[in-house]
Amino acid sequence: MFDFLTMDFFTRAKVFPASLGTFRYRFQRSGWTGDGEIQVWVYENVCFELAKDVETETFPWTEEGLEALRGWLQEKLEQRGSQPYCIPYPPPEG
Repeated sequence: MFDFLTMDFFTRAKVFPASLGTFRYRFQRSGWTGDGEIQVWVYENVCFELAKDVETETFPWTEEGLEALRGWLQEKLEQRGSQPYCIPYPPPEG
């Protein structure tokens, strides 16, 4: 599921938010390949700034670190699950 997360992928942006349906995650890198780190967050299906159910982990920016990062994300996806993203219509009353 997360095979696209390669050493080269993280050179494209310092911060990268993403989602798989309702499973949301975000990366932030520091340093550079080989000696940097990549922090990853998973959070509930709201914007990152408002999320309360947040888990985070930091991995070295190495091939081994990325392998561990992909495994951690897969584990979190299995734990939290994902539904296709949709906007309910009509909006709930309240």
